[in-house]
Amino acid sequence: MRSYSQYLEIVLGVLFGGSSVAMGQDAKSMLKAPAVSAMDHASATPTPSATASEAEKRVIEAEKIALQGAANKLCEQIQVEENDLYHRLSFLEKPSRLDPNSYASLDEINQWRTLLQQFKEKANKVEGLYRGLEKNFDAEVRNSKVTIDPAIVSKFKTVLLGIFPWDTINRKSSLLTQYAEDHQKLLDFYQKNWGTWRPAGKDGKAVFESASLNTTYNKLREDIVSTGHQLEAEYLAMTR
Repeated sequence: MRSYSQYLEIVLGVLFGGSSVAMGQDAKSMLKAPAVSAMDHASATPTPSATASEAEKRVIEAEKIALQGAANKLCEQIQVEENDLYHRLSFLEKPSRLDPNSYASLDEINQWRTLLQQFKEKANKVEGLYRGLEKNFDAEVRNSKVTIDPAIVSKFKTVLLGIFPWDTINRKSSLLTQYAEDHQKLLDFYQKNWGTWRPAGKDGKAVFESASLNTTYNKLREDIVSTGHQLEAEYLAMTR
């Protein structure tokens, strides 16, 4: 996924007085979220003058380090957990998971139930990191023990939150929930109808003893494949 922290140095340059007009323009072109409008008022933020004392410069530098450190920590945490979540998703998306013949026993189905539960827990953790971003940022700034003008903190936080593609994140979250639910139904179906299928044909689909079981299986399979494709599209959008 996109490295959100790459934008933060530009944001700081705008809020504390960039070295050039181009820096501000670059930030506006890179941050394409609704909250970016807050940057239009950056000129109202006090900026270090050419005659700023060394003490004042040190204070400003400490503020910048505290803000960027807090944001970097949270962005990196989200990216680590997102990468782990996607890695888990890739295991569930393997074609063999959609073929009941790939399960050697009922015990193996139970093992995949455990993996699916871990996947759901990871998805919930990632969701919590996104939803708690504003609160967690405030906590990290407080923990830095650096006194920062609340107006600057507020502006930086607004732009930070605006970096994230929330529409994509929300769609991905809903799809992850749906994917886990559909996969749970498939595992339940395998367990309930254990041994009632024949080996998969060239299309990779197992054939069941009754038409009704075939219909149910094909519907579950199609739902999982469709949701998986949508998830891949949302993850791809997050890398742009």
